[in-house]
Amino acid sequence: MRNDAALILVGLICMTIAGCGTAENGSSSTTPSVAAPVVKKDLPSVTVHLAGDSTVMTYATTTVQEGWGQELAQFFNDKVTIDNKAIGGANVKSFKAGNWNKIIAVLQTGDYVLIQFGANDSGTAHGPVTPTDFAATLGQMTEEVRAKGATPIFVTPSAFYQWTEGKEDNARLAPYAAAMYTEGAAKNVLVDDLNARGVEYLNSVGQTAATPMYLPSRGTVDKAHFVKAGATQMAKLVAEELRRINSPLAAYLK
Repeated sequence: MRNDAALILVGLICMTIAGCGTAENGSSSTTPSVAAPVVKKDLPSVTVHLAGDSTVMTYATTTVQEGWGQELAQFFNDKVTIDNKAIGGANVKSFKAGNWNKIIAVLQTGDYVLIQFGANDSGTAHGPVTPTDFAATLGQMTEEVRAKGATPIFVTPSAFYQWTEGKEDNARLAPYAAAMYTEGAAKNVLVDDLNARGVEYLNSVGQTAATPMYLPSRGTVDKAHFVKAGATQMAKLVAEELRRINSPLAAYLK
């Protein structure tokens, strides 16, 4: 009886720690089991195409001006190629009639297209495009991307350097960010909210710290365009937002 009780106690202990087993020679073993290492499946190479305006485009090395697309590659692993077709002065309609065709021509199954507009659409010499027309054009772009087996992601417009009583004034861009959310919901497209994250970031650092991120312009600060520091920060926010929205593209981030 005493031996039986001891065996039962040993069995209960093994069940509790889930570490006992039987060796090949039939003797009991108290070595804890070790889970097999998880091997991450190799990711296929992809191209991330950028459709956007001057706040996204890649500039010549002869200028200090940069777009965030110029700095985006550093946040991805080497399986990602960035194809930056953003161009200055573009609104969503003028881009669709121009460089958009260059993206569609080379788009491959599995690729991604990040689409950011709103700065020129919201009221400059290069616009305006109403939020309704803006959303409709994004919808057309979505269909064309998906027809090629690729994935669109809307990126809301990067925050302007505009301040009211020490806080970021986002009134001009907000309707276009909202239009992206509306069309994204209608078309089941993820929205990378650079606008919201940018406003949050700028408010957190304050106007004085934000000033060196934007392009100097005739003795003042350009409201829309970046130097390297600003472009890099905006690219970082775009990358971090991919994780927050659970985009499959986030698997490629470093």
